[in-house]
Amino acid sequence: MNDTEIFHQDPLWDEGGDLPGALEALFTAAGEVLDLARLRELTGLGDGALQQGIEKLQERLQGASGLRLLEVGGGWRMATSPVYKDMVAKLVTVTRSGKLTPAQIETLAIIAYRQPVTITELNAIRGVTSSANQVKSLMERQLITPAGRKPVVGRPMMYATTQAFLLHFGLKSLHDLPQLGDFGEGRLEVEALAALEPPLPEDGLFGEGAMEIVPESPEEGSEP
Repeated sequence: MNDTEIFHQDPLWDEGGDLPGALEALFTAAGEVLDLARLRELTGLGDGALQQGIEKLQERLQGASGLRLLEVGGGWRMATSPVYKDMVAKLVTVTRSGKLTPAQIETLAIIAYRQPVTITELNAIRGVTSSANQVKSLMERQLITPAGRKPVVGRPMMYATTQAFLLHFGLKSLHDLPQLGDFGEGRLEVEALAALEPPLPEDGLFGEGAMEIVPESPEEGSEP
């Protein structure tokens, strides 16, 4: 039996449900990104049927529905509809996990556009003596991860962005980062990434909240 035959069984589940309904239940219960590999594991269905189910679920969640199914970070996750963002904001206003400082945004932007990069390379680009503190804080937030050692003297560790980075900025993949040519001269990576920083958690009840950019202390020329 192929994917199409499986998809069009009526009913697909003994309880009278259907594949879009089953996917809605899985995404809602997961509260995180599920990719096709994970969905195959959970449902036993192939990519064709799952893609159809996802498309039908996205159609079902249009209009006045309070939920949306968003494609981000190499998969899909359930999100609250932006139509109701003001109401949702009352529930999540103080649930944001920490603050993303200008120094962290600068470091993260360089890693995003030039990955994988070492701390020494970050120092040279940023013009500071050490970016180690920023790298450590970004790793604690799971926005970056070690990406192997560079094959040079000393074999320094290189760093790259994670799926959590894509989720935070609402990107399907790194290919969706803004084009640097759109930002003129200067600190292009920083301006481009800052332009994506969400002012409010778009994933509402199902996310971990957005991180805010706050002013850095005047001493932040040399690492904190």
